[in-house]
Amino acid sequence: MSSRIHRLNATRLRRIPAAAAIAVGVVSGSASGAWAGDRADLPLGAGWRFHQGDVAPGKQGGPEAPAFNDRGWASVSLPHTWNHLGGTAQRTADYNATRGAGWYRLRFTPPASYAGRKVWLQFDGASINAEVWLNGVKLGVHQGAFGRFRFDATAALKMGKPNVLAVRTDNSSPSAAGSPTAEVIPMSGDFFLFGGLYRAVSLIATDPVHIDMMDSGGPGVYAHTASLDGAAGIEVDSRVTNDGAKTQPVVVKTAIVDAVGATVASDSQPLTVAPGAVAEPQQTLTVPNPHLWDGRSDPYLYQVVTRVETAQGQLLDQVTQPLGIRSFRFDPDQGFFLNGKHVALHGVSRHQDRPGKGWAISPADQAQDMDIMLDLGINTLRLAHYQHDQAIYDLADKDGVVVWAEIPLVNRTAPETPEGDKGVTSPGFAANAESQLRELIKQNYNHPSVVTWSIGNEVNLMAAAGHGVSNARPLLTRLNQAAYELDHTRPTTMADCCEPWPDQPKPGVDGVAEITDLLGYNRYQGWYYDKAEDLGPVLDRLHALHPRLPLAVSEYGAGGALSQHTDQVQAGASQGGVVYPKGHFHPEELESRLHEILVGAAEGAPLPLGHLHLDHVRLRQRQPDGGRYDRHQRQGPGLLRPYRQEGRVLLL
Repeated sequence: MSSRIHRLNATRLRRIPAAAAIAVGVVSGSASGAWAGDRADLPLGAGWRFHQGDVAPGKQGGPEAPAFNDRGWASVSLPHTWNHLGGTAQRTADYNATRGAGWYRLRFTPPASYAGRKVWLQFDGASINAEVWLNGVKLGVHQGAFGRFRFDATAALKMGKPNVLAVRTDNSSPSAAGSPTAEVIPMSGDFFLFGGLYRAVSLIATDPVHIDMMDSGGPGVYAHTASLDGAAGIEVDSRVTNDGAKTQPVVVKTAIVDAVGATVASDSQPLTVAPGAVAEPQQTLTVPNPHLWDGRSDPYLYQVVTRVETAQGQLLDQVTQPLGIRSFRFDPDQGFFLNGKHVALHGVSRHQDRPGKGWAISPADQAQDMDIMLDLGINTLRLAHYQHDQAIYDLADKDGVVVWAEIPLVNRTAPETPEGDKGVTSPGFAANAESQLRELIKQNYNHPSVVTWSIGNEVNLMAAAGHGVSNARPLLTRLNQAAYELDHTRPTTMADCCEPWPDQPKPGVDGVAEITDLLGYNRYQGWYYDKAEDLGPVLDRLHALHPRLPLAVSEYGAGGALSQHTDQVQAGASQGGVVYPKGHFHPEELESRLHEILVGAAEGAPLPLGHLHLDHVRLRQRQPDGGRYDRHQRQGPGLLRPYRQEGRVLLL
């Protein structure tokens, strides 16, 4: 029976029969983008000068001027952040939580062979805002701490000669008077926004006729599985740009290559691209008897190779990226299905910071995080609460981990004011949220691991805490529609903290359920409120409120410290305990006991919860399964491993 892919509308999951599947082909590049044989990539990681704070102009001008004297600045390499928050109860000597401007300058000489090419500066992440100058020419501004962005450097670049690159980053708090980040999400959150050039920077040279480099940081090639019935029909959409002065006839050749390098499908399409134009060829390739990407059991990856050639066969540009072929669907009563088989999803939420490094982490750090999480027994991962580095999505593809990807719309959906949240989403705020959603989807569209786009987390939390009012639904509806238009193959989701019960309305707090296709609930029974044993009944009641909506437990748990202990494991004084969740005493025994109860409640919940239980056991704090903020692990199996892994685990 054919499993045809449905183009989804605003009620797409609710109208798809249970037997239908959402299938997605995946194209994913390396951690710094999609590289090709005729492209040149010059990493710009070493030799930087850094100064924290703004600098008064000198005789040669300000720091953006090529002749500016930066000899007194610190020497740094990338990735870099000036913020250092420690990770212990005591602040270390290099503790630095300063938010504001940070200047970077780099002298470099590109190869003379770049002459006649288009050249791009690529930033994999700069926090929060970034202004970029090359040889005194301002290339542009980017607002948002998490997405990759590029600027056309061709006109300002001196080929084969010394160049000066200047970057002003700014991680000012949006609540500060006159802040340049006042309309840049997130407004706040339970995580620090580290400043600086905390991901890689590189210089990329292409032919004037090339696969688009200016598509919101995306690869310019986007593939999905259009059908899956014995053979897989793969639709590949490309963007070919002509930045030359003449009309260019080209041939777009796309091939799908298996894991041993054999071509299993190919297609060619001739077209003509006018100067300054972007052509968007669409190609359909058929893969016979496809080897499916099957999660943890068999994360098989193909590669999609798209070449742009002249009519005479000369290579102009090429992009090579992984492809995973799979189908999936969510059912409100039975949960998640991958390639027609039910899979109970269990995992963690992950933040990207480390003690001493903040966000300036290496590929080895990313790999270690994944190893720790796999050792816990995860098969799903929520990348909270923002776009992470490409390295972790690539690892999820290769390791068969299902991913919830998210934008940093956190706590409120409007700019902060001295009077609190007035519930008025400004045009600039909405535009920035949509821009960051576009970057998230464009840059990660092709990862087989990603199964859902999250448009927010606890967006009415501030209102629920008494800090103003929430009017989140208009912006969430707009973002949800934007996600549909950018990607019709995946459902949307979000995480809710504060949905009022129908019989217990909260003035100023709006409900946000049933805007997205899926919904996660962040529920901390036994920690911030209620008792741990209340989680199960709460989940039952939530499902009864939304019987056709696939639900998840997107956060739960408690804080914990290996250095703090008690034999009183109740959470609050009203329950006879000794712990206040917002205080400093978070004993290990309480955290472990709460997880014993909460895991049982989640596992015992009825099928309507969809088996998408994302255990909020973050690498930002001590974990009950042995992982800690410093990434050291305890000996022996952890609490959750028997629930998560196949085989037997002996607990003594």
